[in-house]
Amino acid sequence: MHDVHRLWFAQEGIAQNQNGGFYKRGTAYGIETKLSVAATYLDAQDKANGLRPNLSKVARDCDVGWHFVEKIERELLCEGRVRAPKDIYREQERPIGPGSLSLDPVDIFVIYRLYRKEPTRCLESYVNWLFYYTGTIVSASTVSRLFNHGFPIRGGLCKPNLVPYDKFRPANIAKAKEYVQYLARLDPRRVKYADEKSLKGKSIFNRKPRRDVVTGHVPCVITDPDLRNTYSIIGICGIDKKVTPVRYRITEASVDAELFAIEIEASIASGFLRAGDALVLDNAAIHSGKENRELEDWLWEYHEVFVLFLPARAPEWNPIELLWGLLEAKLPHEDLSLITGSDRVVKAAARILDDVTHDDVRKMYIKCGVFRAHRKK
Repeated sequence: MHDVHRLWFAQEGIAQNQNGGFYKRGTAYGIETKLSVAATYLDAQDKANGLRPNLSKVARDCDVGWHFVEKIERELLCEGRVRAPKDIYREQERPIGPGSLSLDPVDIFVIYRLYRKEPTRCLESYVNWLFYYTGTIVSASTVSRLFNHGFPIRGGLCKPNLVPYDKFRPANIAKAKEYVQYLARLDPRRVKYADEKSLKGKSIFNRKPRRDVVTGHVPCVITDPDLRNTYSIIGICGIDKKVTPVRYRITEASVDAELFAIEIEASIASGFLRAGDALVLDNAAIHSGKENRELEDWLWEYHEVFVLFLPARAPEWNPIELLWGLLEAKLPHEDLSLITGSDRVVKAAARILDDVTHDDVRKMYIKCGVFRAHRKK
């Protein structure tokens, strides 16, 4: 066998028996292999006039181990047939399931309570604290299998929801209640959300290659100079079908208070923002500080556009954050062969944003709880 093949088989847990056959460690042969070996065994028994055949010869003919042939012989003598592995496993007089041989219901309850106390704890921490509380000794892999297969919902590792501790300060909670009260009085079709985002050229070139399984090298990916460019997006989204669902501007300049104000004025001039609309912003300094200290009053006095600020630390209430997430998710999968010229990431981003529909934005509103404030579905 070639060394590369041997290395691949070893990584997959595959071994070779003395007769040249392959098997996976820790797993049983399937019913098809058992039936094939049983047929070969019975044919050899007939040729021996009913006497016991040579088990080593049967094993060589079937490319299996001698002990496996002996197991088939025992099933034929005791049961008169071969049994499916799943039936044998099901009828064993022992508990079945992840950690069932070492964990009882109390141990599982303790592990779950440890998780609720600290969701980011490592597997070794579960092992140590389980021994401290119950005296049960298990391996880290047993705890891992329990989380992945022992509960109705798979408990694998995932990206956490990061929540700053100051989110729940009394002043922020009061601001959140005030925001919900204002939002409940507004027609959701007239509520529009605005925000800005940085856009990097490498966002469209971040497909992950696989590491070479033989050499361990990570292959290079050839890109164009747009990789190093950085852009900024100012966007406003809404569900009002009288205008487009998304208005945006992509620029090479960094977004400051002046540029943001210019885009708001352009939105009014184009009719995207109209009298009676409510514009929801977060608490970024460019929205209410510096040159835009009077933006809220100016919009209301001259254009009858009401400005509503989100509570602090509440991006999950801003649907346009989901729009940015959609953009980030789709950019790496854009077909670059259909985009020519420079600034390809800008063209790709524009194509994605142009394809967003009112129904897409409506789903973002639902996920962010906009309609819950109105008691509407």
